[in-house]
Amino acid sequence: MREKVKNLVLTMMPAVLLAVWAGYLLWQISAGMPVKIKLRGYDPRDLLAGQYISYVLDWEATDCAQFAQGICPKDEFGSYGKNRGRFYVPEHLAKPLEQDIQNSNNVAEMVFSYRPGRPPQVLNLLVNGKTWNGRESSF
Repeated sequence: MREKVKNLVLTMMPAVLLAVWAGYLLWQISAGMPVKIKLRGYDPRDLLAGQYISYVLDWEATDCAQFAQGICPKDEFGSYGKNRGRFYVPEHLAKPLEQDIQNSNNVAEMVFSYRPGRPPQVLNLLVNGKTWNGRESSF
């Protein structure tokens, strides 16, 4: 009987740890405030692979009024890959998204969940105020 209990505990342990980790990540995202940061500097070679968009945060074009005291926390986002990052997309949607982003008439922004003193978490990519998959943004 003890052996069965031991096996059950050992079998369930990874699932419990995964659930705790997922809950922690959800808490981190929900505890932060959503902020929009404009993007510049796309690397289209990354999109050709159909896996991710490589971007650079554009602080000059970003509205810093959304942060405390109207100051952009560049240093806190700087730890986020030196103001660079990757946004992963499904391969079959990469080509249309590439065309949208490369169009100079479009405005691209990343939405982060931000809490001072914590690493920012990527929430979404917006193109002209809509999410990258064409839905209206709630941010």
